Amino acid sequence: MQPPTEPSDGDEPLYEAFYGLREQPFALSTDPKFMFWSASHRRAFDDLLVGLRRREGLLLLTGETGTGKTTLCRAVIDNLGHRTFSALVLNPYMAGTEVLRVILRDFGLVSRDEIRRGSLARADAPHLLDTLEGFLRSLVPLDARAVVMVDEAQSLSPEALDQVRMLGAYEEDGQRLLQIVLCGQPGLLNTLKTDPLRALNERITRRAGLNPLLAPEVEGYVRHRLSVAGAEPSAVFAPEALRLIAEYSRGLPRRINVLCDRALDEGRRGSSRLITADTMKRAARSLASPTTAPSPDATEPPAAGAAASAVPPSPGAVLTGPGPPRLVAPPSPIRADEPRPTPDFSALESFEPSLESGVEHDATSRWSRPGTVLLGTAAVLLASALAAGYYTWTVFSDARRLPEVPPAHLAVGAPATPPPVPSDDQIKDLLQGRWSVDGGRDQR
Repeated sequence: MQPPTEPSDGDEPLYEAFYGLREQPFALSTDPKFMFWSASHRRAFDDLLVGLRRREGLLLLTGETGTGKTTLCRAVIDNLGHRTFSALVLNPYMAGTEVLRVILRDFGLVSRDEIRRGSLARADAPHLLDTLEGFLRSLVPLDARAVVMVDEAQSLSPEALDQVRMLGAYEEDGQRLLQIVLCGQPGLLNTLKTDPLRALNERITRRAGLNPLLAPEVEGYVRHRLSVAGAEPSAVFAPEALRLIAEYSRGLPRRINVLCDRALDEGRRGSSRLITADTMKRAARSLASPTTAPSPDATEPPAAGAAASAVPPSPGAVLTGPGPPRLVAPPSPIRADEPRPTPDFSALESFEPSLESGVEHDATSRWSRPGTVLLGTAAVLLASALAAGYYTWTVFSDARRLPEVPPAHLAVGAPATPPPVPSDDQIKDLLQGRWSVDGGRDQR
């Protein structure tokens, strides 16, 4: 296979050179210099910074995915001064000993080679804890601090979270030797409320949260990153494009970065110095669905005698030829009042096919056929007619009537003779035991 002879997109300059940028402004990195101070980011930054300066042992930072938790943590560490030793645990699926090795490595006690092949390669948890405790106590006379940032803490097991609590128990002269910041999604709040983690939850002294950016903050976010990268902010994105960015991204910084990066690339391909709303729509479509090159068969010339097929068919016409007949759909030009396409960011996060949606769509398409609808309607009418006939037969047919009950004859006889009423003398004799109701006066 021969390489293409014509210049491809790889021969064209990157959009950084096209727009006069020193670096990529919307890279998915955690560089603190690109930190944008929205209202919630400023509040969370101040809470964490004050808590760490006050030597509080355990702090919590929560926010949705893509709100900039890791970038904020790095900005906090940079503002603590040069006497701060920091460790950032990015992989929450490591075992307890692996987490300890990462902390020791980030603190500068050992290197990667020493962890893999040195004395700590086969060290157990007690040995690693003794090494960490000795280092922490050596920081006290230097007036230095050690901070551990645990990212994606909602994925840690309860055992690992409880071990984190034990790491924060080291103290001397009433001060915590190791400060820990747990960073995670909002689901971490529910995890901490469970019984196994109640002791950890009660030790958290400060809780901060990040919210998505508001629409005015999205515009400031984009202009801030362009300014840091060396561009004139107002000369790159048009105001209507900025409004579309706020609508598509829903205020999440990570989505803003992805949209703006693709829009700048689309603008470079079209040699457009200004990112307009149309350019932003094309970028959103490219993120929502993959773009494919045209099929080679589409460029082949038509065969002899098939000149009529070269004429564009009218909308609604039926195309015949090899294979089943096909309907030609009318074109759908993009109008100004057309709903704006929202990119499907879930496709960027997961590539697992949805079998259930395919089955549901297939069943829906079968039931939406005209013949199937008529057949179902006829079946319902037939069942209704049979039910009405059976009810009529049960009401008017003699065979379904209940047997008649013969009338009962009531015999009325003469009234019973009431017993004689005793006189006053008989009642006295009865009370004195000298007279009985059946035999009269007692003769004794």
